[in-house]
Amino acid sequence: MGPQNMDLLQRIAKGIVAIFGSRCEVVIHDFSDITHSLVHIEGNVTNRRPGAAPTNTMMRMLNEFGDQVPDKLGYRITTEDGKVLKCATMFVRDTKGRLEGCLAINFNITDFIYFARTFDDFTSIPGSPDNGSPGDSPVSFTSKPAENMQQMIDSMVAIQGKVPASMDKSEKKEIVRKLDKAGVFIIKGSVNYLAKVFGASRYTVYNYLKEVRDD
Repeated sequence: MGPQNMDLLQRIAKGIVAIFGSRCEVVIHDFSDITHSLVHIEGNVTNRRPGAAPTNTMMRMLNEFGDQVPDKLGYRITTEDGKVLKCATMFVRDTKGRLEGCLAINFNITDFIYFARTFDDFTSIPGSPDNGSPGDSPVSFTSKPAENMQQMIDSMVAIQGKVPASMDKSEKKEIVRKLDKAGVFIIKGSVNYLAKVFGASRYTVYNYLKEVRDD
C-alpha cells in the first residue's frame, strides 16, 4: 500500500477511535503480505497485534471476489471470548483498481444488547396487544437458516439479562435447554456459534447439551 494511502488511513483510524472511545477498534490491512496483513491498529477490542492475518470472513470475501470485493458494512461477528461486534470493512485500491488493503471498524455492542433488553423489560406491558406472551423474545427471521440461528441464540442469551462471562453453569445450561427445545441445534454451526457467545469451547456446549438431555 502506498505511503499516502497508509498515512490517510491511519489518521482516519485515529479520528474514529477518538470519537467512539474504548469500545471501538480500527484496523488497517495491507494485502501486499496477505499472511501478515494487519499493519496498524487503533483501539483494542479483538486483542490482535500488527502482523496478524486477516479474519476467516475477510479471506472468504477475497477468495470469492478478488479485486472486485465489495465493501461490507454493518455486519455482526462474535469473537472467541464472547464479544458481539458491529463491523464495517472498506477496501482500498490503487489508481488502476487493484486491491491494496482495507480499513475495518469493529465496535463492541455486547453491553448495549443487554441494556436494550433491560430497557425493554421496564417499558413492556404484560398483556398488551403490542407485546407477546411473557417470556417471548423478539426474533427477526431471514431466509438464511444460519442467520436465524444466530438471532435466536443472541435473543435467548439477551433474555438472561447478563453478559455470558458473568453467567454461572446453571444459567448457561438453561439457555442450552431452551435452545434445544426450540430446535436450534439441528442447524449446522449452532454449537460453534453458541460456544463463541459463551466464550467457551464447543466441547463445553456439547457437555451442557448432553446434561440437559439426560435431565
